[in-house]
Amino acid sequence: MFDLNKIDSVTVGVIGDLAMDIYWYADMKKSELSRETPHYPLPVVREVMSLGAGGNVAANLAALVPKKLLVCGVCGDDWRADILRRHLEDIGADTSGLITEPGRFTQTYCKPMRMGISDTVYEDPRIDFSATEDISADTEAEVLAWLDKVDGELDVLCVCDQFHHGIITDAVLKRLRSMKTLLVVDSRYRIECYGENAILKPNEDECLRALAALGESTHTTPEDMAQCLCARTGADVILTLGERGSLFMSKKRGISVKTDAVVWDCPIDICGAGDTSLSAFAATLAAGATPAEAAQVASYASAVTVRKLATTGCASRDEIVAVIKSLS
Repeated sequence: MFDLNKIDSVTVGVIGDLAMDIYWYADMKKSELSRETPHYPLPVVREVMSLGAGGNVAANLAALVPKKLLVCGVCGDDWRADILRRHLEDIGADTSGLITEPGRFTQTYCKPMRMGISDTVYEDPRIDFSATEDISADTEAEVLAWLDKVDGELDVLCVCDQFHHGIITDAVLKRLRSMKTLLVVDSRYRIECYGENAILKPNEDECLRALAALGESTHTTPEDMAQCLCARTGADVILTLGERGSLFMSKKRGISVKTDAVVWDCPIDICGAGDTSLSAFAATLAAGATPAEAAQVASYASAVTVRKLATTGCASRDEIVAVIKSLS
């Protein structure tokens, strides 16, 4: 098994779409019919906040305790931005790349959770705060300047390209394609655009979307999908398959590696598992692991996260080691 202590020497970065996840737990036993409206309000008795999207990637990287963690993203000037910044600082991230754009919503997912007489917890429709416009030219210039500054300083850069109006503009994407730094990319809508120097980490839906954009629609098995994306882009590909593990394909290295997932016989929550996988794969690869070793560590790390219910979880070094020991 790869020695996770080697991550001590790694400087990692995250650029992309940062968010907050907020869970509001309402005890409906305490609810009384409103005098003003014909509704029962949700009496919140507990509030849980955690980093989401690219922020959760940063949290997972921090849990692996690298030498240094740098973060670049954009937030608004709202109360949610204050929470986002504080959470990033709490995990020890360098937030000099966190750019404030006045009037913009800081991406936040608010999840009302109803509790009642039974032990079952029900999730209401999510309340999302999302940006509706692209970042400004001034913000884009700051992002490009950050990339110029860190290129060569980082051992690996994780890219989280998730939002329709996120930080990865066409100009930022073009700059990322020219980076000397190793890139590991998670992109929901255009992972095929990142060039041959990146390592692409799609799930099945993202891979199918990318192949369709490339005019490929006949590949249906995971092996064919990963191989085709690898061939068409020239990039290395790690295709995540949930409980079926992952596939790593590299035309440049001439290898194909299948990694099995850890399957638990208990309730699981896949929220954040992809972020954990990205972080563990990138950090261990930058620390000197082979792609096969990095994919295996990512699998063990995801096995930690999925057992953390109703939260966007993280996987620490000790938790990953504990999973490995439990399987031996």
